[in-house]
Amino acid sequence: MNTTAYARARLTSAHPTVQTVLLIIVTFVGTWLSLYRVPWQVSGDPCLLAAGTTGAIVTCLWLTRWRGLHGVIFERNLLAGFLVLMPLVYVARYLFAATGGGVNYWFWIEVLGTAIFIALAVLGVKRSPWFLALGMVLHGLAWDAWHYRNSTYIPDWYVIACLAVDLSFGAYIAARVPAYQRASRIETAN
Repeated sequence: MNTTAYARARLTSAHPTVQTVLLIIVTFVGTWLSLYRVPWQVSGDPCLLAAGTTGAIVTCLWLTRWRGLHGVIFERNLLAGFLVLMPLVYVARYLFAATGGGVNYWFWIEVLGTAIFIALAVLGVKRSPWFLALGMVLHGLAWDAWHYRNSTYIPDWYVIACLAVDLSFGAYIAARVPAYQRASRIETAN
């Protein structure tokens, strides 16, 4: 076996381990934030609903790991849906916190952000899963970070939690890109 083939074989065998470690990190981050950062209470607060949804998404990721090709395709689509829902939480939270003064420019900024992240999710499914990874990381570094102490309707605990979740999900998705690409090629061939 030549050096290039050996390196490629080693890289391929390392991917499932790296992916599993990153999924463990995603699980740890989500669990830690749920237990220590989320101020759980009975309400219809979109931020609380999003925190609960994140736990369900992580559970689904664990379950899809053992479902083969169909699991990989489902996982990619699930994460694209998650990328679409994340900015919608901001729109919903704006409306939830609105005091009847009508919409202002913040609402339209949230709508614009939603359109951008929907576009990245669609590109992530139709073109390249790298758009999903990029969308997750951008949501954390650009969107969440920009809202921290900058908006009156998004609680800072949520911004911090969402930033941590987005970055860990982004790393996981980046590690899963080869699996998503293989699944897309097989799906297209069939």
